[in-house]
Amino acid sequence: MGIDIYAAWRGMTQEESNAQITGFDAAAGHVGYLREAYHGEPYATRVLVPEAFEEGEAAIPAALLCARLPAALRAAEQREKTVYGETDPLEIQRVLDSFRNFVELCERKEAETGEPCRITASD
Repeated sequence: MGIDIYAAWRGMTQEESNAQITGFDAAAGHVGYLREAYHGEPYATRVLVPEAFEEGEAAIPAALLCARLPAALRAAEQREKTVYGETDPLEIQRVLDSFRNFVELCERKEAETGEPCRITASD
């Protein structure tokens, strides 16, 4: 079991949607997908997109995602170290980059469409 976060945008193609089916890849932020297993807190996804958990889906402006990103990255790094005992800086960076890539994708799609991405949380 885990938390799955999906971004969607106006004009999203079937190919873009299919790219989000990653087999629970924790480093798939670049396609608009984030994953956290239920192994213990903190949950960086809950820091980044709390509205999506409250409503199931929410349009979240990229500026708000950018403002929350530093706190989400701190939570993700803490989680990797304390929950998983991760000490490899490259592995930690891989997870952090997924969050950065997710936010960058949302920024790009908002700039292209003029609308914030719709973020869905499934847990």
